[in-house]
Amino acid sequence: MTRIARRFLIALLLTLPLAPAMASEVTYRVVNVASNDVLNVRDRIGVPGSRIIGILPPGTRGVVWTGQQGRARDGALWYRIVHPRVPAGGWVNARFLQREQVAAAPPPPSAEPPGSQFKDHTAHERPWRVVGVASDDVLNIRGGPGVSHGIVGSFPPNARDIRITGRIQTLPSGAVWAEVRAATLPGGRGWVNGRFLNPM
Repeated sequence: MTRIARRFLIALLLTLPLAPAMASEVTYRVVNVASNDVLNVRDRIGVPGSRIIGILPPGTRGVVWTGQQGRARDGALWYRIVHPRVPAGGWVNARFLQREQVAAAPPPPSAEPPGSQFKDHTAHERPWRVVGVASDDVLNIRGGPGVSHGIVGSFPPNARDIRITGRIQTLPSGAVWAEVRAATLPGGRGWVNGRFLNPM
């Protein structure tokens, strides 16, 4: 190759756009997992038919996405990841991962604060429904407001006609919990995180 041809080739290469970073060069952390819970890593996409091959505690950093992804039968997006706790890799629901060093977008100015849906004095007279719970998950009902209380029952992700008692508790974290009625619960009552309830 002549010197002129070599210079031309180098100049041409320098003008080409760089390829986007591979997914494996970006790390993630575990989010949206309660402090007393873990993120299950599974051997395949989805919950039905898969088995747990590892766990990641809430807040775990340095999770690497391999670039592989897929959709579960319910439409949820899953990523194949690797981490020192799961060196062989496995699959997790992508909604529990957030890119590190990327600030979460602030809520829009018009967004109402947590618990706004309970401010109406007739809230306890209306039926409520579960929202924001994956189709392969449940909404835990606890013995008191907050995840420090034991689980006493659960609502399916599509539960409707839920009745609240009118007792609302705002925790120091800002989370708003509502007491609900259910005949299957001990004492007929329990508590759920209010962000998973909307009026019907």
